Amino acid sequence: MSWVTCPHCGFTQLPAAECFKCHKRLDRRPSREPGAGATPAPAPEPGLTAKATRPYLLLLGALALLIVSGIVVWSTRSPAPVASAAPDTAATPAAWALDLTGRWEAKAATTLAGPPQRPALREVFVETDRSGAIVAAGAILTDPGRGGAGAGYLTVPDGGRRVRDAAAALASSPKGASLSLDFVPLPPWLPARDRTWRPVEGTRRSPEETTYLLLESVEPHDLIQAGMNASGFLSWLYLAGDYAQGRGTDMLSRIIHPQPDSGLRGFRDIVWDLSGAADFVGLQVPATISQPAGTADRLVLRRK
Repeated sequence: MSWVTCPHCGFTQLPAAECFKCHKRLDRRPSREPGAGATPAPAPEPGLTAKATRPYLLLLGALALLIVSGIVVWSTRSPAPVASAAPDTAATPAAWALDLTGRWEAKAATTLAGPPQRPALREVFVETDRSGAIVAAGAILTDPGRGGAGAGYLTVPDGGRRVRDAAAALASSPKGASLSLDFVPLPPWLPARDRTWRPVEGTRRSPEETTYLLLESVEPHDLIQAGMNASGFLSWLYLAGDYAQGRGTDMLSRIIHPQPDSGLRGFRDIVWDLSGAADFVGLQVPATISQPAGTADRLVLRRK
């Protein structure tokens, strides 16, 4: 069994709460008196009180501090770690952000068959939204001395209102009504005047039931037609001079035939067999048009 030394009188004894000699508690700091024995005190047993074990706790704390200090000094002297290179990752291509909104136009001189052969001018246009989808297109042929022809279409958001207004005006005037068809771009060689329009197809018992109208202008010589659809598809056609024919019948359907997904990437038969595909590098649209009259002509449409 271990021995303990009284810190007050230096008496060595078995472990106890009080000194068997001076009857003082053994957990107080010893006061060394002259002549006290130099025999080292044995290590306390687990049963010692907190004050008796405090020197050992201080010793352990000092040892732990020494170990931590050594680790810190060693880490500061060790070479700096080398950063590992990030693994190569494939670059994600950016989304195509080319804005194709605009009007694309072209003109081409052509020669019409005779007799005699004669010069003429073809003009075409295509209008597109940001993604390149075609929202309007048209073609014009100017044949000096013989008249000319033109046709086209466009899309609008208020097609239903336009159809109902026109149907209401025609209901009150069955033989013809003065309508404001601002989407029909007549050329300079057709007289500019107020026109009376009569229905060819599409009328119903009431304007609310009408979803489509084919209208024709009352003309003595020329033929002008306009189509209106509640979905917003508007179309127009004029045939003047020697080209005027088909009065009172649907001439639009055989001339205007766009595909629902027509776009600059490639299109066919928009109006009078106008076909082409875009060159996105040069922002040009090489195209051909084979009607009206004459052989196919090549054009290059450029954005205006």
